[in-house]
Amino acid sequence: MEYVNLPLVFLVGCALIALLAKKNGYSWYLFFFAIAVPPPLLLLALPHAVGAEAATLTSVRLGTALLFPVAGLLLALRRKR
Repeated sequence: MEYVNLPLVFLVGCALIALLAKKNGYSWYLFFFAIAVPPPLLLLALPHAVGAEAATLTSVRLGTALLFPVAGLLLALRRKR
């Protein structure tokens, strides 16, 4: 898979999590923006927060990029009361 497709895969994954949240009674568009917008901003701020050398590690970048979608998935799996 080329690097150009990775943002598209990320957005499709966020959309699927948002649809799951809608099925469980949450607002899908708020869910989508809450899990899709912060990761790119965190990736831009990452070199300033941990240093340029640590920010280039794949595990650090992947963990940062997937933090909000994984938290959103866990929240989307819960039913709204």
